[in-house]
Amino acid sequence: MKITLKQILGTQSHLLDGKHVKLVRHKDHRKEYRDIIKDRKKLLEYQLEQGRDVFSDSDYIVSFFGLDRSRSMFFGVFKVNDCKFDEAVQKYYYDLEQVEHFNDLVDRLIIDWGEGTRSWVQWYDKNEKEVVEILPPGYIGNFPGMLDFVLEFEELKKLIGNPEANHDWQQHLSAVNGIYMILDNKTGNQYVGSAYGDRGIWQRWRDYVATGHGGNRELKSLLDKETEYYRNFKFSVLQTLPSNITQREIVETESLYKQKLGSRVHGLNAN
Repeated sequence: MKITLKQILGTQSHLLDGKHVKLVRHKDHRKEYRDIIKDRKKLLEYQLEQGRDVFSDSDYIVSFFGLDRSRSMFFGVFKVNDCKFDEAVQKYYYDLEQVEHFNDLVDRLIIDWGEGTRSWVQWYDKNEKEVVEILPPGYIGNFPGMLDFVLEFEELKKLIGNPEANHDWQQHLSAVNGIYMILDNKTGNQYVGSAYGDRGIWQRWRDYVATGHGGNRELKSLLDKETEYYRNFKFSVLQTLPSNITQREIVETESLYKQKLGSRVHGLNAN
């Protein structure tokens, strides 16, 4: 049975009934856009600025960002309050207010935009969109393989905070010891660490989510200077290690990676 966007949004609120509403699908192939969609604040700022006046004739906009093919992820309903034109840069700047009634579906509701993906602004009443999936709350995506991912701190926080929605991630990361790396995305400096014992990498990374620094001296000093500096950290696994390996062997492997990457001399390892 086909379920439409109007049906789903209507169960949340009838606020859009009888209003001038547009559907918006942001999609850009530039690298900067791929970075933007990982950061909700940047994504919201990206939407406020437009090269032409596309929202002034609307009471509300229902916003999505493009995924693969015509699949599109919902990131909010916004009331259009005002618009100002900046002649110096020839751009329109909108005052958009997010409607809380629909927040439960943000980053969860996926629709099929249809064939007209180039038509990134469409009228809500004139275009039926099929809902293809509603993801569990806190879901970050399929587990790609132990060595095939890099997690932003906010993604890691979401992962650790929603283990049931990300069961495959929890299962794999809890099952292995390993050598991991934290990249300071602001400076390029690296921290190499090891995880072993009960619940392996999962448990060690939980510590970083809880404190921002995991007890590491150099990382803690960064947070002492800037409270939310942890937002610059990216997490990845360098190597998995068998469960029967000794702690001494783990430490030796960790030390080897520190030498290879120069993370003592030019990075964030103090020892």
